[in-house]
Amino acid sequence: MKKKINSYLTDKNIRFLNNSEIGEFLTMRVGGEVGFIVFTNSNDQLTGLLKILFDLKQKYILIGGGSNIVFPDSCNELIVIINSSSEIIIEEKNILKLNTGLKNTDFLEYCKKNNIAGFEFLAGIPGTLGGATAVNAGAFGRSISDKIIGGDIFTEDGIFEYRNKEFFRFVYRNSRFKYGKDVIINIYLKFEEGESNSIKDRINEIVKLRTDKHPPYSSFTAGCFFKNPEVDGKKISAGKLIEECNLKGYEKDEVMISDKHSNFLVNKGAAVFSDIEELGIKIQKTVKEKNGISLEREVIFVSPDGDKF
Repeated sequence: MKKKINSYLTDKNIRFLNNSEIGEFLTMRVGGEVGFIVFTNSNDQLTGLLKILFDLKQKYILIGGGSNIVFPDSCNELIVIINSSSEIIIEEKNILKLNTGLKNTDFLEYCKKNNIAGFEFLAGIPGTLGGATAVNAGAFGRSISDKIIGGDIFTEDGIFEYRNKEFFRFVYRNSRFKYGKDVIINIYLKFEEGESNSIKDRINEIVKLRTDKHPPYSSFTAGCFFKNPEVDGKKISAGKLIEECNLKGYEKDEVMISDKHSNFLVNKGAAVFSDIEELGIKIQKTVKEKNGISLEREVIFVSPDGDKF
């Protein structure tokens, strides 16, 4: 099977790495060797590859910016697709069609230049629009699901078709795509017109807020590790709960809880999957014992068999 995939990628002139470590392509830098790392830069490359992998019944995972996910130390049979397709099309008045490999930062630059408002809350969130959609990313009371009206989906049944927003099954920091096998190829967003300087000012304001409160993503972190739990109908800061347990700055082996924001786990440079998993469990257990609140992990784990959980 590997020979068939190798031959297909070579024939289609699609860049790939064979038996390489995935960690260097992830913001947390945690992940060992996978079977293939494939780099697609257009929807034609992506959908063509997905059809081949579907026919071969080959397991794969699609990522964009590599944030919010960590891989095991070895996953030798898995194919990881890094999608960077980034076309932007104005479909009709106030509707954008976007390739899901588009980086959030590039999208916001487009918004500033074209007076498109309403997406400023994405400022400072790493990764791509596909990843943001899969995890229903958001901040400051807004989520990307507020803006999505539908998408072009390559389903786990091997079908490429448009599906409306209801298909996405959005909930807080989750959707059917976060752990499922369906792949989002394009998303359709409704937008509002704004004024360029106001959009820039709001983006800069949000970036500053994040910079002041969060560790930089260059420090090898996957972002907020736990979801903010809901207690009596109100969201409670997971970071605050962790800090109340005197865990801020706590270190274990090659991973630490950020001393800037307690809901960020930081790879000190040589962390492996078990380091991340064990510290996450310790945090959950400590918070549960102190406050009776169960923290749910937000960061995606990949199993040695290539499943997301």
